[in-house]
Amino acid sequence: MRKKYRDLKRKGNVVVFPTTINRLLTEGMTLLKEERYEEARDGLYQVLTYEPEHPAALGAYSYCLYELGDYDEALEVCRELLNVGPIHYLETMELYISILMQVREFEEAERVIEALIDEKVLPEERLEQFHLLRDLNERIASKSVEKIDAEQFTPEAFQAMNAYEQERKVMELPPSSFQPLTAKLLALVEHPEIDLLAKTYILFIMQQEGIQAKVKVHKFHYYGEVDLQDLTDPQENPRVHEIKGILADELAKDPTRLEMANELFERHVYLFYPFLMDEYEPKEVAEAYMSYLDLLFTGEMDLAGDENLQNLIVQAEYWFEMRNG
Repeated sequence: MRKKYRDLKRKGNVVVFPTTINRLLTEGMTLLKEERYEEARDGLYQVLTYEPEHPAALGAYSYCLYELGDYDEALEVCRELLNVGPIHYLETMELYISILMQVREFEEAERVIEALIDEKVLPEERLEQFHLLRDLNERIASKSVEKIDAEQFTPEAFQAMNAYEQERKVMELPPSSFQPLTAKLLALVEHPEIDLLAKTYILFIMQQEGIQAKVKVHKFHYYGEVDLQDLTDPQENPRVHEIKGILADELAKDPTRLEMANELFERHVYLFYPFLMDEYEPKEVAEAYMSYLDLLFTGEMDLAGDENLQNLIVQAEYWFEMRNG
């Protein structure tokens, strides 16, 4: 069974004569020109066994994999080539985009094409070619969205699934499909029986895709209408950073407890999203999580903090317990 490129990257350096590598590379390139892709692939693999970052061999090897339909492996090799620095940059980018389209990473393909056009690195004679490639990518992406059964994203269909199935259904959607499915996905967010984490992922991806809409969200005691354009990535939210900073300062001498506090808090951030316990000061929130950890470790809880906030944390953990069965 032929080994994959990811296997050989873990090999140590092997000293061989330069003429051996040149001979293997020449033979591989000749086979490639003759469109004997399997033989060329195996020959070029030998070159990479000795020099895993050989640009010419990486480029030719990736192209062989592409022609043989091994797109996932071709994508990994092509990305490695881009890290190393390809000899023929534009040809490599064209191959990279073609592979992205085959593995249905249409958004990444669009981003790469737009970057090449915007940066004006394309010669005039290649510009039209990349415009055509962009149009082809858009058509394929559009057709992939058309194949999605929209009826699977009705509240009735979702209620027939368990929580994990609902979450997976949302996560498997290509981001480009969120725009045409906006109305149905917003209805899921507003429905009281849909899984809370599935709602989080819908809101999060819609915000990333720049979809303009307002939606009513109800989670625990939180209820309100939010504008998708006003939402932020929880990992980039200043309030989240401030609370985690307080936890880091307070638990600096207890790294185990700090790790537990961060894991607990981050889990709840995604559960409550887009609500971030805004009615409480950041220090109050941090102290409530430290108090909850005291409860876990000692069986006692500091009753000096806000009782409603402490109960909210307990309710959130109970929700996860019930969801996990």
